[in-house]
Amino acid sequence: MGYKKPENRGLGHHLSVAPHMTLSQLRRDRWTISTRCPRCHLDCWVDLSVVIRLSGPQVKLWNRWARCRRYGCPGRMVFLFTPPGEPKGVFWPMHDPPEARVKATISDDPEL
Repeated sequence: MGYKKPENRGLGHHLSVAPHMTLSQLRRDRWTISTRCPRCHLDCWVDLSVVIRLSGPQVKLWNRWARCRRYGCPGRMVFLFTPPGEPKGVFWPMHDPPEARVKATISDDPEL
């Protein structure tokens, strides 16, 4: 079994490794990253080189949010991704589903 190019791997592989990938790995494998504000519906492309220069190469975008870039909008932008080899314009959110986030915050205390 040899090396397999990122664009030749299946979508299931990309969705399983996405939470663990750093910015430098995303740039190396040529992932497409964008953001969307759920409040004002502003879409922006993310330049990974700029984000790496500002935040460092080991930062992970999974479960991260950014403030909206539109003037006067109080919304928080979510990161979206397209893995290499997938159709351009089809994006998946870079965060856990709401059910998983709720389960992670619920205490195991039986009195609650």
